[in-house]
Amino acid sequence: MDKNIISARFKEIARNYYQSREQALQAWKEHRDQAQSASDTRSRIFNTARTVFSQKGHDATVREICTAANANVSAVNYHFGNKNRLLAAVLEEFLYDTRKIYPLHGGVPEFAAPEERLFGFSLGCLSGMLISHGDEYWNLNKLLLDAFINDFEEFLHVTEKDWLELRGMVIPIVDGMTGNVWEDKTLNSLTSGYFSQLFFYAMHIDDLLLARDQKFFSDEDAFGIAQHITAFSIGGIKNYSEWMDAEIDFPNLCGVDCCQYSRRADGV
Repeated sequence: MDKNIISARFKEIARNYYQSREQALQAWKEHRDQAQSASDTRSRIFNTARTVFSQKGHDATVREICTAANANVSAVNYHFGNKNRLLAAVLEEFLYDTRKIYPLHGGVPEFAAPEERLFGFSLGCLSGMLISHGDEYWNLNKLLLDAFINDFEEFLHVTEKDWLELRGMVIPIVDGMTGNVWEDKTLNSLTSGYFSQLFFYAMHIDDLLLARDQKFFSDEDAFGIAQHITAFSIGGIKNYSEWMDAEIDFPNLCGVDCCQYSRRADGV
């Protein structure tokens, strides 16, 4: 695909993606308003915890959450088990909400060219990680990224499931870009190299904002970063064959099984 056509398509994809986001964002806000009116003890604790955790992070205490929720401290253990499990429940719902606002496909259909699909995935991931919709949203998003990066124990079941989903989406894209001919070890290395770029931004959000002298990332920032990562990855993947005769011992950073599973699921 011609690079000028790719650039134009990326802009069109991003424009349509952010336009469609507004409806999902409004639906999320309305759902949140309705949830806030729930009067049962579990809902009061959960809704209050979401606010308190967004303000104080891991320093929030069960007592202050329950005081604000007008609930007995023992109710947290009864409904959630402990504070960390309550936080994990809040973050799991928030992850679900953000994926509805920013679907991972980036608005790109499965039958599109793999270059477009890779950009769509990059745009979806980066928009979900970087773009803010108010203080509570931004602070919960940072707690969510921290839970992924630092292996928050009570959240591991979500992390592991989500990581399989992410790889399961990207591996067939990379596989398609390489003609479905490379062995699993090489395919795993290419996929891991792509994800390492996304992880960099997830791990260094505050540093990057400081370097840019910004408080938040804009849609344009997320689009530009997604375009950069995708272009860099396309170049690396498509020129990788030049190095195949060098007999480089590439590390196996993902499980081989995930490649085999993804190929079967994709009908390859």
